[in-house]
Amino acid sequence: MMVTLREEREAPPSAEPPARVRPVPRDRAVVALVVSFLAGLALYWVPLRGVDLAAMNGYGLVSVLPIATLAGAFVLVVTFFATLALDRPRRALLAVQLVALVCALHGLAPALEELARPPTAWQHLGFVEYITRTGEPHVMLDARYSWPGFFAAAGFVTRAAGIEDLEPIMHWSPVGLELLYLVAYYLVLRVMWADWRAKWTAAWLLVAADWVGQDYFAPQGLGFVLYLLLLGILLNWFMPHRDEPAWRPGRRRFPFGPAGLMTPGERRVGHPGPGERTAVFAVALGIFAITVATHQLTPYLMLFAVTGLVLVGRCALRGLPILMAVLTASWIGYMAKAYWEGQSDSLFSGIGNLFDTLGSSVAGRVTKSSAELAAVQQTRILIAVAVVSLAFCGLYRRRRRRFDDRAAMVLLLVPFLAIGLQNYGGEITLRVYLFVLPGACLLMAYLFFPTAFPVARPVRAAGAAAVCGLLVAGSFLFVRFGNENFEQVRPGEVQAFHEMLRQAPQGRINLVWQTGLKGPMGAFPQAPWGLSSQERWDYTELQAPRRPEDIRPILNALKRQPGGYFLTTRSNEEYNHYFFALPEDYGPRLVKALESSPELRPVFRHRDADVFALRTQPGPAPQVTPPLPFEVGRTAWTQVGVLSTVLLTIVLVTREVARIRGRLPRRGAHPVLRGFGYATWPLVALCLFVIFERFHVLGS
Repeated sequence: MMVTLREEREAPPSAEPPARVRPVPRDRAVVALVVSFLAGLALYWVPLRGVDLAAMNGYGLVSVLPIATLAGAFVLVVTFFATLALDRPRRALLAVQLVALVCALHGLAPALEELARPPTAWQHLGFVEYITRTGEPHVMLDARYSWPGFFAAAGFVTRAAGIEDLEPIMHWSPVGLELLYLVAYYLVLRVMWADWRAKWTAAWLLVAADWVGQDYFAPQGLGFVLYLLLLGILLNWFMPHRDEPAWRPGRRRFPFGPAGLMTPGERRVGHPGPGERTAVFAVALGIFAITVATHQLTPYLMLFAVTGLVLVGRCALRGLPILMAVLTASWIGYMAKAYWEGQSDSLFSGIGNLFDTLGSSVAGRVTKSSAELAAVQQTRILIAVAVVSLAFCGLYRRRRRRFDDRAAMVLLLVPFLAIGLQNYGGEITLRVYLFVLPGACLLMAYLFFPTAFPVARPVRAAGAAAVCGLLVAGSFLFVRFGNENFEQVRPGEVQAFHEMLRQAPQGRINLVWQTGLKGPMGAFPQAPWGLSSQERWDYTELQAPRRPEDIRPILNALKRQPGGYFLTTRSNEEYNHYFFALPEDYGPRLVKALESSPELRPVFRHRDADVFALRTQPGPAPQVTPPLPFEVGRTAWTQVGVLSTVLLTIVLVTREVARIRGRLPRRGAHPVLRGFGYATWPLVALCLFVIFERFHVLGS
């Protein structure tokens, strides 16, 4: 053999070029996964061309999905977790699979339906239209105008870009926002001391377990992106190092797992200098300020999470929670005055009513009129319980391996504090579940991949994760679009509102509609109401009579106020059927009775909606009342409160910048900073006093 090798080395180079050999794939497993992934995509999407949305039953969209599509979803899930079983990460393939999952799950309804969903997205379009047209929010018209950041930004950006029609943006908002969630979540996962398989699994679960549907064109979706972004920034740039002072939690033994020396579940990434950290601190502060002006609930979740990170020693900005609390309270006290003026009692009535809030937002959301829809709603509750339970199992397994996952625990637990604030229109548990997901998905991934270092070909762990993934993805398809009978927006419903605006170009419009159960607080039709000219609409809610042929309440309501229209949509009829047990043929019988009335004329007829009006109006339509200009509202101490808030903000920002630059610990070394420290708490007390004084004077 040695002779032969020597002869080969000493052989003269050949004059002819070497023959080209066809490359052979080195990793046939990767090729097989790619082929399977593409086959899964084809199986999932191609059969959807023949879906008939009108054939949906009480289970919603899943009831009309082809079997081949479900088989395609199965293949997509299995190929992702099979990719995790490889010996090293194939990042490009995993990223493509993750994007494909986002499109498959959250792009399913947008791909099948003609218009953006749900109806609430069209109300937000109306907010954008009003602010763009008038240049200011109408704070007396809707509480959401007191947090106009999202609507003003959407109007500014689309106008600057020359975009006239926002429907395509609204239509694909779920896919775009879910991708933004992943980008922001990457910052959180980056600092975790974990196997690469755990991080990819956590990202996959964040997409597949998010069935709450808050990713439509709404401030909540943007708020969740900012929430993840803020936490990612704090964990990447402000994780305390050994020489940096941080809040030291007590050494009380954690109830799960063994005591003793623990390895932090997070790690510092890079070595940013004071200048870089100061700039990033300004960015983080800007993110929170935007959130305060954008959404009612998200600033509180941010405040809870940042406070938790400081208390467990995972954030060095010890004064940041105070600064965030000051900014949040100031916005509520001054800028959102129209929201609570005259009703401060109802504003704070939900604080502490934990059981009432849970009852109204969990058991109260399960219908008793449809067994199919009730099964969907009960499954949602079971999914939430299962996700949190599996997260605790993952936490326990990590503790058994002596990992101290304080940041993940904070992300999992602090969102539950929001339940004690108020019921948020009966949706607080949905919002809590959304904010629990980042921590829960990470801990669920630790259940299968608990180590910090990769294990060669963990087939059993990947197989178990695949089973869990199949259950999560299957549950998503079952529950996510379970309300699609009445949450989809049909083209005729949008056209009906535009037709009413066309026929009544001036004055107020009295929209009369029927509900299966009239509540004490009033409600709105299941339709894209408020999509344009929001200041012109009045809404008259009628209790639907037992017999749809009895249209006397409708005629009386139309005669009571000029400029009236009666609207019935297929979505509203479906909602009354599934939630209030009205007969399935209630809508057609009602339309037939309206057609036969000599006092009514058809205004708009479509397979999706019908509009009727009186042949003879009782008078001219009322004029639209000009909106009152925005004002902060003055009390005896308001000017003092504004000045103290500005001073306190300056003091707190200066102290945090000094802390970042390493000057704050040397007490007494800088007399100005020492004076700032002495001034902090008196200013905090003064700000709180003025805000409570405003609630007492203006809110009563």
